[in-house]
Amino acid sequence: MGIDIGASKVAFVVLKGKKVLKKEKIAVPAFKQDLISLISKKIKEEKVSKAGIGVPSPLDKKASLVLNPPNLKYLKGCPLAKLIQKKTRIRTVMENDARCFSFAEAVLGAGRKYKTIFGLTLGSGIGGGLVIDRKIFKGSFGSAGEAGHAVFDYKGPECSCGSAGCFEEYCSQRFFFKRKTTPEKARKEAEKGSKKSLKMFKEYGKLLGAGLSSMVNLLDPEAIIIGGGISSAYRFFIKDLEAELKRRMISTDSRKYVKIRKAALGEWAGSIGAALVAEN
Repeated sequence: MGIDIGASKVAFVVLKGKKVLKKEKIAVPAFKQDLISLISKKIKEEKVSKAGIGVPSPLDKKASLVLNPPNLKYLKGCPLAKLIQKKTRIRTVMENDARCFSFAEAVLGAGRKYKTIFGLTLGSGIGGGLVIDRKIFKGSFGSAGEAGHAVFDYKGPECSCGSAGCFEEYCSQRFFFKRKTTPEKARKEAEKGSKKSLKMFKEYGKLLGAGLSSMVNLLDPEAIIIGGGISSAYRFFIKDLEAELKRRMISTDSRKYVKIRKAALGEWAGSIGAALVAEN
């Protein structure tokens, strides 16, 4: 089973090999113990052999503690996987949610043709994950891939992580909130031909391309896979993203060959990735 804990919903999938047998979404409980009970109950009901949990937070080096979840404060310092494993007696592992997304796309989705992919999730925040030869790169202390908290402007606005000027302050849903709209409303207006919304997405694409150029210059991936809720408006910002990215990339080979792809697995990518993490 793969479990993806979001800001408002918990997504569950049952995976057998590469086939999704069952999927379901349930509202995130308001209390930690209720969340633990919910996940434990679903694992027992489905009688799975392993479970993986995608968590919207950095994890400690051994992936045994949730460190700093901006949207689920009650999970801070929680050994979530261990507690659930104790209740269910089923092997349970935990991974950052954006890494789960990236892993799913690398193995089964839009990145499966590439050896090195960088996955980027665009939503309430920005998440990232680097997958090399179908293995998640975690770094020395377990926090590799935190794209949303790369500093975009060191004098920028304060971020929920405690830093300032983070990438996600500029290219998460906050970009739209600051312009008195939401990503969904802006997309719907753009689909109707609204010049204001189309111009907004052009600006968004340029900002995203500028931020991604740092990732490409640093990590040199073959492909960048873009997912998350804001990616539903992909066609409205991709041209400006690519143009800005190419303008800022140092390597001529990167400018020629790096691919930008929209995620293929949709809203279930995170939970599919969590199940794949458990399987590995």
